[in-house]
Amino acid sequence: MNKVRSILAIIGLSFFTAFWGSVGVIASLFARGHIIKLSVRPWGKTVLWACGVRLNVNGTENFPDAPFIVMFNHQSSFDIPVFSAVLPFEWKAVMKREVASIPFVGWVSALSGHYFVARDGSVGDTNKVREIIRKIKKGPSVVLAPEGTRSEDGELLPFKQGGFLMASLSRVPVVPMIIWGGKDITKKGSYELNTDREIVVRILPPVNPSSFPKGKEGIEKLESLIRERMLCEVEKVRSKR
Repeated sequence: MNKVRSILAIIGLSFFTAFWGSVGVIASLFARGHIIKLSVRPWGKTVLWACGVRLNVNGTENFPDAPFIVMFNHQSSFDIPVFSAVLPFEWKAVMKREVASIPFVGWVSALSGHYFVARDGSVGDTNKVREIIRKIKKGPSVVLAPEGTRSEDGELLPFKQGGFLMASLSRVPVVPMIIWGGKDITKKGSYELNTDREIVVRILPPVNPSSFPKGKEGIEKLESLIRERMLCEVEKVRSKR
């Protein structure tokens, strides 16, 4: 029975990805600034529904009114439909360059103007970071995983400094967000789905980089504080499951 449910969930996931991806491609021709609302958010909600995923969300009141950077822990590929469904505003994601070649998801991401990086320290990545810093103050807000890749065991990996550099130089707030439970639905490298699961989302109060000194010292202090708060919230969530 579990295998049948998994197959049905994969069929539903594929259908809704193709359907809302097609809507996103069409929307990019007429309403590019509204693709999140017209395509991405409905995709996230219907994919989660098809896979029997329930969301337990708390802390949406912590999102500031002005542009900011959301930093989330990355456990699973399901993190993407989760934050797509949860975030109630227009946003741009920072994602690895390989995503651009994925049918529908990559196409819509590219047409929506999301930011693609290789995370290898190349000149192109440096230029992309500068571009984000220039644009973010005017919006939309940016979403990224400071770990840079998915964690196989769910534990927080070491953070990369790119996101903290963006925050420090742009002086926009950082909102830490914990997504917990995706690794119980599908593991990295696996195509089998465990349906009828709950994913917990906790949005923490924003941290203002302006309270830290500029330069390397400020970036390191900001990173340390964000990591500390995320680890603390992970422990709270884990203790209740």
